[in-house]
Amino acid sequence: MSKKFLFGFFCLSTILLGKTEFTGEKYLGKDIITNLDVNDLEPQKTYEFYFQNVENQLGNPWFIPITVIKGENGNEKFLLNSGVHGNELNSILASYKIKEYLSDKKINGTIIIVHGMNIPGLLNDTRGFNYFGNNENTVDLNRQMDSGKQNSSDEKYSTNLWNHILSKNATKVIDLHTNGKGTSFPLFAYADFRNKDIKKMAELLDADIVKLDNGEPGSVETSFVNIGIPSITFELGSSETVQPEIVNRAVQGIINNLIYWKLLPNKEVKTLNKTFYGNNWIKIKAEKGGFIEPHIKLLNKVSKGDLLFTQYDSFGKKIKEYFSPISGIVVSIKNYPYSTPGDSLGRIIEYNPNDPDQSLK
Repeated sequence: MSKKFLFGFFCLSTILLGKTEFTGEKYLGKDIITNLDVNDLEPQKTYEFYFQNVENQLGNPWFIPITVIKGENGNEKFLLNSGVHGNELNSILASYKIKEYLSDKKINGTIIIVHGMNIPGLLNDTRGFNYFGNNENTVDLNRQMDSGKQNSSDEKYSTNLWNHILSKNATKVIDLHTNGKGTSFPLFAYADFRNKDIKKMAELLDADIVKLDNGEPGSVETSFVNIGIPSITFELGSSETVQPEIVNRAVQGIINNLIYWKLLPNKEVKTLNKTFYGNNWIKIKAEKGGFIEPHIKLLNKVSKGDLLFTQYDSFGKKIKEYFSPISGIVVSIKNYPYSTPGDSLGRIIEYNPNDPDQSLK
């Protein structure tokens, strides 16, 4: 057995031995915890906690709202995480809606809901962790969840969450997101189809598009996959807005998973949408600066060579046309029409049967 494996096993075992730790104080009437182990909690109860994280520049801790719904039976621990990016607001509403739906339901196992992980980002409407003070930089928490580093405020913030809340309280994970700023996006999921449970989780979401994907190092999804826990990233449309139809569809996809994995007994899975499964996408980038006119809509089918965008200069002269390099589905479109060289105008997704890693087989 390698030293690396022994070290990883020891660290994971140490995490799993933790107990729920209360500070003995309350914040806004809710118990404050510094560590969560849902095995400690009494069954048939719903708990609302604030997780006390690293302090801000005033010396006050960041408090992260967490709901735990613990049923009577079942070993599944289903984690729903939201708001790792602070401007992805559909994910927050979905976390509220799923809790509302479950309020009068009999639960088998345990459901853990993080109602907005990145509190500084949410307060500042920034994708990344915002430092405040004189530092205008932000850090993407979704690239360092399992790093174990604690050299800076953001590293302590993500490491505390990973060690004391996330990693030991899940057997299945759905991490809720939206696409980045300024881009239209459908109901979309990233899923590593090399794992059969992840493949099933993705199918149950009833999304418009699922991208078969090896994952991003340090993301919530991949950090769990790396320790053997099935996890997917669920993208709920566009950022910095609320899209009720997208949110409601996402909630149904989550409910489908809870039914299939037997956390909700005696119910039927509802799938209405025909999902497109792709494993390769192409980003269309602006080659010049100017005003962009799109000739496509989200989820349009396009063929190789179809006209996607026209670009104009400041006097209205047509300076560039952009054509699809592949046949596939339009998965994203830039909202703001002015673009500079290198800007992403949109993406087309396809299924490549020759991909050695991610296939539908």
